[in-house]
Amino acid sequence: MADIDTLEAELTKRITGKKPIGKTIAFAIKEQGTLRIDGVSDPVSVARSEDDADATITISADDLEGLLNGTVNGQSLMMTGRAKMKGNPMVAMKLRELLL
Repeated sequence: MADIDTLEAELTKRITGKKPIGKTIAFAIKEQGTLRIDGVSDPVSVARSEDDADATITISADDLEGLLNGTVNGQSLMMTGRAKMKGNPMVAMKLRELLL
């Protein structure tokens, strides 16, 4: 089972050196806390934060891990209800720019 520390480290590794996207995105990880990507600041950063974000994705730690390692499709997570989004859906689309 994935934990928030491992996920924070993986997100940090992936966003290092990426250009800001002008938005914030949060992952509300069920029963573990929230990781917020600040895509406004330069450098882009990840932190545990309950601050508001332009888009918030509620997801389990295991599903987020699968999304990051490519074994789970984000669209299928949304369609099956395993992930839920609040906020601007266009911001979630920009997430690819940061994570790939």
